[in-house]
Amino acid sequence: MGAVEDRRRTRIVDRQFQLGLAVRLLLVLTTLFAAGIALAFLPSIYVLATTNDLKSLEPAAAEFLVLHERLWPAALLSLAGIFFYIIFFSHRVAGPVYRIDAILRALIEDRDPPIVKFRDDDYFQPTAALLKELSEKMRASRRTPAPRPGGHSPPGDAK
Repeated sequence: MGAVEDRRRTRIVDRQFQLGLAVRLLLVLTTLFAAGIALAFLPSIYVLATTNDLKSLEPAAAEFLVLHERLWPAALLSLAGIFFYIIFFSHRVAGPVYRIDAILRALIEDRDPPIVKFRDDDYFQPTAALLKELSEKMRASRRTPAPRPGGHSPPGDAK
């Protein structure tokens, strides 16, 4: 269980799952941000593209520059914040899945499963309770010797 305990301190428990989730979510949010930014810039772009009057172009160009100056830093900061939130959030999912895998691996290898302990803020708490119950039953069944065929106790156990 030592390897599982060491991973409790890291935020990236399952790199493939956590970074994959973060990247997919960022791609979707980047697309939505791009659509929103395009909608914000569209009126200025339309005026700049269709008007030849200098009096109309000047306010549209100034608005375009203000939007450009304010929106891009806000969009990048928002995306960075969302990325770190997803890493934090996925830690609450990836950690329990990692520990569930360790328990299942131990059961497959016919070893006593490690003690099931999830952090208080982790997801899958009901699953942890079930795995804890299963682990205790497995340990108890391994401690009690199996009855011998015929119901006779092994030699040396006679009193």
